[in-house]
Amino acid sequence: MEGIVRVLQAARHLSHTYLAPGEHYGLLVRLLTGIGRYDEMTYVFDLLHQNHRFEMLLRKKVDMERGQSSSLKTALLDYIRRCLPADSEKHNMVALCFSMRREIGENHEMAARTQLKIIESQEWVVTPDLKSSLVKVLGLLKDAAESFSKDSCVRQATRCVLTAKLVALQLHFLNQGSDVRVINLRPAVLLNTLVQLPRCYQVFVVSEAYGVSPDWAEVLFQKVILKGDFVYLEELKRHRPLTSSLFEDIFKKLDGAPSSVTVHVKRLLTHCEDVYSRYRLAYQQKLDHVTKTMLQDATWNQSDRPI
Repeated sequence: MEGIVRVLQAARHLSHTYLAPGEHYGLLVRLLTGIGRYDEMTYVFDLLHQNHRFEMLLRKKVDMERGQSSSLKTALLDYIRRCLPADSEKHNMVALCFSMRREIGENHEMAARTQLKIIESQEWVVTPDLKSSLVKVLGLLKDAAESFSKDSCVRQATRCVLTAKLVALQLHFLNQGSDVRVINLRPAVLLNTLVQLPRCYQVFVVSEAYGVSPDWAEVLFQKVILKGDFVYLEELKRHRPLTSSLFEDIFKKLDGAPSSVTVHVKRLLTHCEDVYSRYRLAYQQKLDHVTKTMLQDATWNQSDRPI
């Protein structure tokens, strides 16, 4: 131990007195990797960083059989996290050098979510700076998803892709001159936002990003029953089936609805494929014309069958 201490003391003296002042950075790196006591020699990291020669550590060919490459990687990452936490460029540089795709993805994702937090802390005003920040976030999320995918981190990659779609949708609204906000939404306003979205696919983008299931009964009541937007309904049908339970949930909301929506209710019923449910719902709403027509059709079909 006494010999090791003396060697380390001599190395520190040599580094600060001769190698760094004389700009012998190659020898400084050789000294560090040759001794291999990275925890006791972090001052070499400091000297290289202060003199803008940090990347020389990554060019150093370390003997893999001696296991020093792994320990150098660990020491470098630990140093950056402790001493240079805001220097994402050096973190990515080290991670890329050692093919640490997952770490690169984590760094990109953290930077993106930090930027989103900054946007959340500010008043929601549509400005060129806001758009620029969102474009930056989108790029970081794309890079993060790509890095995660290369390291087979499927769950993390999917999370970044879903958030990237949300940010892209936000940029779409801003570029269209709309101030609709879909990022950084709180649970209390999420449902109201989903109802306001003009397109069905946008509801899927937002709900998947926040990990929630839309209340389709409420959405369709607002969109189809009250506003008569059957284009929206057709778009939804291409993504998911319209079940009998969904129609029942929609019809439960009809109490207190204006009589002017009756035409929309009748048209909506034609999309219910379950004949029994369609008849029962029409009967409950006293849609006599609908029930009578259904009975006549049923009678005609019965009489038309061969004996």
